[in-house]
Amino acid sequence: MKTKIIKIGKSFVIIIRKQFLEQLHITDEVFLLVKDSKTIIETVNSKPRKNWEEKLLKANSLKDLEELEYFDNDFGKTEWSWK
Repeated sequence: MKTKIIKIGKSFVIIIRKQFLEQLHITDEVFLLVKDSKTIIETVNSKPRKNWEEKLLKANSLKDLEELEYFDNDFGKTEWSWK
């Protein structure tokens, strides 16, 4: 897509069509990067931990979660003291 660059004050604006942004699921914030003389626009994940539990279960990383949740020890009762 060819687009124009417009100067506004000390900044410049790149006009991007609404349909283009919708395809990328971009709403109001992006990361801009320069790599190998190319500009990269990445979406910002506003909820970086969204669906983590589901993804970890799928990766079998939470297979022992139930055992760990109910892990009981006496450390907090016998070996730890607040000063």
